[in-house]
Amino acid sequence: MALGFMRRHKRWLYVFLWVVILGFIAFYFPIFRGADAGARAATVARVGDLTITLPEFQRMYLMQRQRYEQIYQGQINEAMLRQMHLEDQVLEGLVTQRLFELEARRLGLHVDDEAVARAISKQPGLQENGRFVGPEEYRRRLEANNRSIEEFEDAVRSSLLQEQLESLVTDGVSVSPAEAEQEFRKRHEQIKAEYVFVDSARFRPQLSVGDDEVKARFEKDKEQYRVPAKRVVSYLLVDTEALKSRVTLTDHDLEAYYKEHEEQFKEPAQACAAHILVKVKATPEAKDGHPDAEAKKIAEGLLAQVKGGADFSALAKKVSEDKGSAEKGGDLGCFGRGRMVPEFDSAVFEMQPGATSELVKSSAFGYHIIRLNSVRPETTRPLAQVKEQIRFTQLGERAQALEEEKAQAVSAALKKGRSLADAAKAEGLSVQTSTPFAAGETVEPLRSQQLVARAFELKPGETDKDGFPLPKGYAFIALAEEKPAHPAELKEVQDKVKADLLEQQALEKARALAEDLKSRAGSAGLDKGGLQKAAEGLGLLRKETPALVGRGQPIGDLGTGVALEDLAYALPEKTLSDPVRAGSGYALVRVLEKKAFDPVAFEKEKASLMASLKEERRGKLFQAYMAQARQRFTIERNAEVYKRIASR
Repeated sequence: MALGFMRRHKRWLYVFLWVVILGFIAFYFPIFRGADAGARAATVARVGDLTITLPEFQRMYLMQRQRYEQIYQGQINEAMLRQMHLEDQVLEGLVTQRLFELEARRLGLHVDDEAVARAISKQPGLQENGRFVGPEEYRRRLEANNRSIEEFEDAVRSSLLQEQLESLVTDGVSVSPAEAEQEFRKRHEQIKAEYVFVDSARFRPQLSVGDDEVKARFEKDKEQYRVPAKRVVSYLLVDTEALKSRVTLTDHDLEAYYKEHEEQFKEPAQACAAHILVKVKATPEAKDGHPDAEAKKIAEGLLAQVKGGADFSALAKKVSEDKGSAEKGGDLGCFGRGRMVPEFDSAVFEMQPGATSELVKSSAFGYHIIRLNSVRPETTRPLAQVKEQIRFTQLGERAQALEEEKAQAVSAALKKGRSLADAAKAEGLSVQTSTPFAAGETVEPLRSQQLVARAFELKPGETDKDGFPLPKGYAFIALAEEKPAHPAELKEVQDKVKADLLEQQALEKARALAEDLKSRAGSAGLDKGGLQKAAEGLGLLRKETPALVGRGQPIGDLGTGVALEDLAYALPEKTLSDPVRAGSGYALVRVLEKKAFDPVAFEKEKASLMASLKEERRGKLFQAYMAQARQRFTIERNAEVYKRIASR
């Protein structure tokens, strides 16, 4: 089954081979214990003529899981891992590795034993005091981690092949100084502007066009209204939402899920606390806070007052420098572990209810005096409280699993030569016919540019066997009809011609009003609020960007656009522009403040900027290349084995 059925609309976490190699010499702990020998030898997926085995998948899964546990500092459970689709991430990474190997082989790339030996000798995990640990220690470390020399060296060879392939594909990438300057400007140039927008929509209700005008416009621009080539497809839709009606969930199912995933419904212990904060300056120049010694002395005085019987809440209201909590008497509400900065977190969860801390210094804020009001113990939400939540989640998951199952079955049937209609009937589904669509145009429910592009590749009667992910599920298509491009008749495009004429007239009026606005603003004096006065006089609204904005960012609600951006950043300060197209109308823009291009700073950054842009382009080029390479090889997943993995 093609990896189209692995939720291709998700953003995959690619696991590249150098990460794999480093993982091979990390500590290894077997997972999926209890699997019999046959299961351990099973194939999870096949890419071209290469396989991905269950033991290999298990090792990679463990490595990824451990990586997430480090990132989340152990605050991750099985439910979170399932939501992240960790199994899919791991399998996609392994598939990508196999594609590297296959593509390198296709291009005749080769890595000899000497190159492998050199790479291994330079592995950081196989060095001591800057030197390779030697053959015996190398063997011992691999054996200690249940790795064979052959398997490890094959992995190194694959990684070197990937490097060769990437170099072959991307070594021609270059970045010119002009491109680097353009990027520098995008990152550093900023403006603050005032503007007035004249929307053409305000004029449309007053406009009309006659039949003669429509006909004349059509005759003048016939080629513009040429009807493009279109396609009609027969399609089979595996709709996740529709499949929910086929899912049965009993109370016993919900209770079983609750018992099996009770950890998911635990609410951790919470501390309910208040504090008084004395801020420490983040930098000597910072306006907020005090020098450390001064802040500490102030905090010590406040702590003495609290210990002497001062009302904590009243004191916090009066002196705490945490504005968010001061007005509430320092109250922070209730919170679990990890919600506060580490120093605060460590202190408060060691306290007893009713206690006041000594001074606690946090690197982020300063000195805290903490009062622990109470502790809410860890609880587990009862089944009755979470039953509908479980029902909703399980209904979605089971419908998605059923969608996957049916999509795989349909694909398998099509690959065996069965028709789209027969495959649909076998799964209790139906075949429908699309409305005609042009290249680059999507129609409901087939919202997939991939699908549209494929439809224009198929021959009449030909069926695509892999399917396409859609917002609603998966679709399989066969080309039902080709509609060639042809000169339009007026009746086919009459509404479009009329709409174009009305839009043109409305835009002309919007531009004329913008020109009138500019004239009035100049007469009123731009430095004396002339734009504001002129706008009010014409029933328009003057606005400002809330702060400095950079290239590529919206200029207020005018949005973005090449013409608008080029004009705005070229304007001298305090100068009002000519009318410029923006969205559905015209705008006048006046730059109030500008952070201009700095040629000296650019020269300092030019070399590193060119290098980073080159790497970024190489990455994008190689990613696009591998997306094409994926189309050259069959990718099949062992549905039975993968289902067993995913259900653990």
